Amino acid sequence: MKPFFSIIIPVYKVEKYLDECVQCVLAQTFTNYECILINDGSPDNCPAMCDEYTAKHKQIKVIHKENGGLSDARNVGIQAASGEYIVLLDSDDKFADNDTLQNLFDIAEKYKTDVILNVNWLTFTDNGEKTLLNKYDKNIVLASPKEVVQGFDKLKMIFAAWLFVLNKEYLIKNNLFFKKGLLHEDEHWMPRVLGTTKQIAINHSQFYAYRIAREGSIMANVSPKRLFDLLSIVDDLFEWSKDEETYGKDGCKLMLCQAKRICCDITFDCKDIKYQYKKEYRAFCIELRKRMSKIPTFYLRPRLLSAAIFGVSKTDALLLFYRKYILKRSV
Repeated sequence: MKPFFSIIIPVYKVEKYLDECVQCVLAQTFTNYECILINDGSPDNCPAMCDEYTAKHKQIKVIHKENGGLSDARNVGIQAASGEYIVLLDSDDKFADNDTLQNLFDIAEKYKTDVILNVNWLTFTDNGEKTLLNKYDKNIVLASPKEVVQGFDKLKMIFAAWLFVLNKEYLIKNNLFFKKGLLHEDEHWMPRVLGTTKQIAINHSQFYAYRIAREGSIMANVSPKRLFDLLSIVDDLFEWSKDEETYGKDGCKLMLCQAKRICCDITFDCKDIKYQYKKEYRAFCIELRKRMSKIPTFYLRPRLLSAAIFGVSKTDALLLFYRKYILKRSV
């Protein structure tokens, strides 16, 4: 029987966490799934662990490949999947509970949408601390991409690839693969998902448990590569914002909004490399200013408008001056 879900789990240097991740899949009450472990050239004991899971459980498959990064591993898993819907699960995270797939199946069967967004997830730490993140309006069960983005922006919720579940045929048809070698690949992938669909089913049941950044995690530190990769994503967003044939008017507006959001976020993040990577910081500020100058003025917040005119570092100095002297005098 064809599996309903294909769960894609990239595996790299996670032998401490892998068993917890795999066991959360095996514990699911809904069993019509396949679980594909993508050993991305992991140098630890993960390859042997993957082989052991495959030998013991018929629903688990393993693909061994040379290291190519998270995006490449996800793409390999998607292409090998035989399920109707693709579920992404990172190997140091887990499902929120044992009914995760059953709840997801019920949503998929009820609304028949190509894209499902899971808005209820939690964070957890190695010492067992948990924080539930579910502020999304429970009355919303079907939403347009615009409504989804507005809801997430209002509540300051994060977009991550693992929050989305996509019909595989829809994913392949729209070429919604991840860009290889890119950090923040989710930022590059998510706008295209939202830009190519009309209606999204909202799953309010508990879905995902995200481990707070561990030592060695690719999300743990800001680096020059991470920031420059974000600039390359902004470049692609500008190109997509011109492609009305593919994304429509609302989709093109979404691309510009996402470009603005990323630029806004990294005007703060870039400070983390200011002193350790002085040369890269100066080059980054110049390149960021070029991107911000391309964003229509009505999309820009005051800080971004100032940074586009005066530059990122000068804007920081102006804000410091304003807070230290102007506000102080006006009190």
